[in-house]
Amino acid sequence: MKTDTDEKVMMNCIELLNDSLHWYAVYTKPRHEKKIVELLTDRGIENYLPLVSGIHEWSDRKQIVLEPLIRGYVFVRILLNQTLYVRETHGVVHIVTFKKQFATIPDFQIDALKRVLACGVELSAKDYLQIGKMVEITAGPMKGVIGKIQRIENEDKFIIALDAVQAAFEVQVNSDLLKPVSVQKKKKLFTLPLGFPS
Repeated sequence: MKTDTDEKVMMNCIELLNDSLHWYAVYTKPRHEKKIVELLTDRGIENYLPLVSGIHEWSDRKQIVLEPLIRGYVFVRILLNQTLYVRETHGVVHIVTFKKQFATIPDFQIDALKRVLACGVELSAKDYLQIGKMVEITAGPMKGVIGKIQRIENEDKFIIALDAVQAAFEVQVNSDLLKPVSVQKKKKLFTLPLGFPS
């Protein structure tokens, strides 16, 4: 049961959020990150798009380009009452929420990311992998095989379980060869635990 004191504390917290700048993650349309940064900058909204060097290959040439480290996301540092300006920006899908509230990102996390990239440390984003997650092997002789993460040996070695014909097998796979199974693929799994028909 909420008391008057609880409500006052809640109101104070809301006022504090409204009066303080916080970092938020903005989910974007595919390949709209750089354009959104331009639009936000034009509006005077502080933003951050971590970029890393990547190589684009064409039939006649290669070119080094700067690509978003975390595709589909731009970070903004705003007051809570400025979220509408961000959401109205062309290419923005939504601001990330947690428990129906806009999810704030601590300053130190953004600062750490900026420092690491400024030092020239090579980074590559990895999909979020955890025990129990359905994953697909993306390369090598087992490409297309689907299994469930059973345990994690270290940051590179994942043990996944493959169920087949009333028997279970475990295989060790490098994390670089794994990606989470999409919702669409999960719907097609049915009785094909070792992958999909070609």
